Amino acid sequence: VPGGVSERLATVAGQAGVRTSPFLVEPDSPALTVIAGLVDSGGVRVEVERSFALEEAAEAHRLGETNRTRGKLVLTVTD
Repeated sequence: VPGGVSERLATVAGQAGVRTSPFLVEPDSPALTVIAGLVDSGGVRVEVERSFALEEAAEAHRLGETNRTRGKLVLTVTD
């Protein structure tokens, strides 16, 4: 969890059988290389709730404000 894990989040996650750990990433080349390797190897997984065309950004924003999404909301930009 970027920025830390609250006691409440850790408790709820533990009850669901999920382990949590905080992390902080500094934008430097060695760290980004390690992160890229983790992504390539499948060590990091991003869950996408839904993808939207850029024209649907307002709808994506409304959905995000519900606080009921499980994954990331993605805006797709095409030429």
